Amino acid sequence: MSTLPVSPFALARTFVFRRYLTVRHRLADMRLTADAIRQARQRRQQERHDKRMRDFYGWCDACRAFGSIF
Repeated sequence: MSTLPVSPFALARTFVFRRYLTVRHRLADMRLTADAIRQARQRRQQERHDKRMRDFYGWCDACRAFGSIF
């Protein structure tokens, strides 16, 4: 039985590969965080828009029905 000789760079390759995996997972987490922040910002913008529309259409009784749809 012959065994393959262990490369002197095996330890370095393992070290680099582990760091690569760690960085890749952290970048993926950052991407998910960025998406969550973007969606929260869009929700806040939509809520502000809906509030403006409710305030605008709520000034008279005839338009109050339009304000209730927002």
